[in-house]
Amino acid sequence: MLLGTGCSTTPPSPPEDKTGAAVAPAEPAAAQPAATAPVSTVVSATTKSEAPKTADKPAVKPAVKPPVVIPPKLQATAPATPTLALDTLEQRLKDTPAIGVFTKLTLKNQVDDLLDRFRAYYEGRGGLTIAQLRQHYDQLLAKVHGLLKDGDPSLASAVVNSREAIWGVLTDPAKFAKL
Repeated sequence: MLLGTGCSTTPPSPPEDKTGAAVAPAEPAAAQPAATAPVSTVVSATTKSEAPKTADKPAVKPAVKPPVVIPPKLQATAPATPTLALDTLEQRLKDTPAIGVFTKLTLKNQVDDLLDRFRAYYEGRGGLTIAQLRQHYDQLLAKVHGLLKDGDPSLASAVVNSREAIWGVLTDPAKFAKL
């Protein structure tokens, strides 16, 4: 027993309002022993929003599903726009207003240089490896994409999505010979 506490064994009476009626305690009724408050007081003081949950239906939070994350490899296989054939891509590049005439001529020369490098590679001359050709190819496509991304975003997207398909044509000797 603590000092300063009364020795009384009688439970304290519930607080009363100005009219003398019993007021519900601030704590939930389930936390108090049954002898401290009459059942009628507890029931009348409990509102619908304070009603205790029934034991047959426990409160369970619904499971939250994590967001679906698509791995980068799968994202590359599902392009937003279809890939373009080389002839279609060439025509769209000629027709786009996003690139000026002189820039188009410069790009055409760079594409011709890249194709000449592939021809030399297939003929066994030139001393370039497929990795070096891929580097030149990636640089050229990055330049084309940079020129198109603001002026013709749909063509820029088509170029990016066609990147691997075009590379496949360039690296297949049979397909390359038909160019």
